[in-house]
Amino acid sequence: MSHLSILPTLVTDLDLLEIALHNEGFKVFRGGVVSSFDSHQSVDLAAVHPSGLQLGWRHSDNQPHFDLVADLAAPEGSGLTEPTLRRVLRRYAMNHAMRQAELFDVETVTAGI
Repeated sequence: MSHLSILPTLVTDLDLLEIALHNEGFKVFRGGVVSSFDSHQSVDLAAVHPSGLQLGWRHSDNQPHFDLVADLAAPEGSGLTEPTLRRVLRRYAMNHAMRQAELFDVETVTAGI
């Protein structure tokens, strides 16, 4: 029997996370529930992969980041959960770095005027 795990992440921007999830083939919903057998967790962002893999992120109390909510041993993932999650988080990190670089360029150009 599987159960939901709640893991801290460095994710702070749900918009960038949503882009990364879409790029990996997930349907994304703001709000929702991630379920596993008799366990259910409300999340700020829910994502469902065509394979049946469910991932969710919920705001961490008193923290700027979101926690991952997932059944890491679910049969739906059949060994794909970890590599898929790695790809999503790499895409998120790249999107975050690109956004920071854009902001830095704008601030640099504005300061130089």
